[in-house]
Formats: sequence, structure tokens, C-alpha cells
Amino acid sequence: MKKEYNTYKEIMTQVESWGKVYSDIVNEKVGLYLNIFSDDYDEIIFFGCGSSYNLSQSASFFTQSLLNDRNCLALPSSELLINTDIYINKNKKYLFIGFSRSGETTESIYVVNKMKNYKNIKTFIISCRENGSIIKLANNYFVCRDANEKSIVTTKSFSSMLFAYCLMLSKFLKNKEMLMEFKNLISYLSKNISNLYYDINNYLNENSFNSYFVLGNGFNYGLAVEADLKMKEMTQIPSYSYYLHEFNHGPKSLLDDRSLCLILTLDNFEENMTKVIYGFLKLGPMMVIIGNSKIRNEDIYFLLTDSNFNNRFVRSFINIPVFQIFAYISAVNKNLNPDKPKNLSYILKI
Repeated sequence: MKKEYNTYKEIMTQVESWGKVYSDIVNEKVGLYLNIFSDDYDEIIFFGCGSSYNLSQSASFFTQSLLNDRNCLALPSSELLINTDIYINKNKKYLFIGFSRSGETTESIYVVNKMKNYKNIKTFIISCRENGSIIKLANNYFVCRDANEKSIVTTKSFSSMLFAYCLMLSKFLKNKEMLMEFKNLISYLSKNISNLYYDINNYLNENSFNSYFVLGNGFNYGLAVEADLKMKEMTQIPSYSYYLHEFNHGPKSLLDDRSLCLILTLDNFEENMTKVIYGFLKLGPMMVIIGNSKIRNEDIYFLLTDSNFNNRFVRSFINIPVFQIFAYISAVNKNLNPDKPKNLSYILKI
């Protein structure tokens, strides 16, 4: 039963989609206009709705880290529409980068259409549908072939669009080491995603929870918000996302022995992180940490500890199938249909 849903197939085949994206971008199987990054922009603004906005937050951090002479900002499409004059200065030059699985989300289409009125703005769209309305309005676009989905909840489209963007910027910067690590990531997860599903399934068969917290810093914060969203969408379990240390400033009061705390790969590890995490653990929650960590504790469940990536951004991608699988299995265990979550539709048009 668990493996009959489209959501299962899309989670488990997403790494294959990454491989096609890698071939298209790195091996130049499709035409690319990477010089769009070379213009002297004052600011790069990322936008999207829902999962695409979460994706934008990670993409913005990634860009700010690699192009530290540029200002980067991630905003929901609706915010750009409502407060356009606050975010756009007519004396500055902008690149707007948007993400849309379907290419039909109303607010994002309105953003691109509105930006056509500004001579100081160029738009670049990443989508999963070749015939989407939004790409017809943009200056440039890239389509992740084979990343579109039948289910309502975004899984492989989310990861494929983020993967595509990171590859494009890495290729533009001629960062061969990062591109090779991304290639190794595909190989690693292709070999391990089935065992990962098995490990998470066993864990959830033995542990039940009624509240869910996902913690991550930097690039991982956008992923944490997405993980929180997946659990809300598929299971309706109360779920929350925070920066690791910010969780310590109040929200930890929600923890109890029926809480599950998922900690995403620990980048820029500092000794104080151990103290903070152990402090959370004393409050009684179940805790799972993803990736190879310096923390060792028998009360913590560790996943993908044999992953070994030098680049922290590449390493962060191992978080994605983990939190998707957690939400998917939790939904099925509650006898919910993960393909058709409550109150949601495939495309939101206003």
C-alpha cells in the first residue's frame, strides 16, 4: 500500500531527475544562457509561492555565499506584488529569479508580467513544464525535464529545480570541484535512497509523534521550512521550522516526549551546537540528526552517517529525501492519501 502512491514514486525517482538535469546543464544537452549571471546587477531577487518560495530562500543563501559582492533577497511572489515600490529602486539594476513547478501560479505570473514594465529588471524562470505560461513572459528560462509530478505535493520538482539552479551557478563560476561533488551526490543517493526509506519506515513503526520540529541554518533553513510544509500538507500534524539556535529562544517550550525533532545536516559546526542540542534532548523529544555528525548520543537516531561531501551545499541535498520520506510514511500510517492532501489543489490560481 505504501508504495502505490504517486508521491512515493516521485520521491524515490527524484535522483534520476537530478541526473537528467545534470546532463542538461553540465554536459550542455540543452541550450543555456548562463551569461545572465554576468551582468552587473545591484541585487538578485528570488521569488515563488509555497515550496517555490522555500526553495528561493535556499537559492538566495547559496548565491549570496558564492557571489558575495551581490545583494540577494528571497520573497514570496505576493509580497513582491503588494509592496513592489519598497523592493525596487529605479536607479538600481535587478535580476529576478523565479521558481514555478507548473508555470501557472497566478502570483508568480503576475510578478514576471509586472516586471516587464521595468527596464532595469531581467527575469529568469526555472520550471518543470515546457509550455507553462510563466516562461513565455520571462527573458530566459530553464525547464527541468522529467521533474513534473502527478501528485499535488511537490517533491522531486522542488529538489530538481533547486538542484538545477545550484548547478547553473556552479557552472557559470567554473567551480569544477562543486560540480563533481554534485555528480557524486547523485551516485550516493541512487545507491542509498532505498535503504533510507527502509530505515525511516522502521523508525516510524517504532516511534509515533504528535508534533514535529525541523531545525536548520543557512542554506538549510529554506529546507527546514519546506520539511515543515511537507509534514503539514501530507499529515496535518502540527509542524514548525526554526534556525537551530533560535529554537532555544522560546519555541523549545513546545517540546515534550511526543515531539519529533529533526535536525538537518550540521554545517559550520561549533562546540556550542552540541550543548544546545543536548539541551533540547533533555526536554524529552525524539530526535533525528541527518548526516555525518560530531555528536554522539544513544538517544539520538542518525541517518546517512556514511555521507562524505566536502561541500556543505552539496551535503545539504541529502536532507531533502529524508524529510520527504518522513512526511510520506507518516501520512500513510495515518491512513491519509499523500497524493491528495486536504484542502489543496495542484495549481493555485487566484
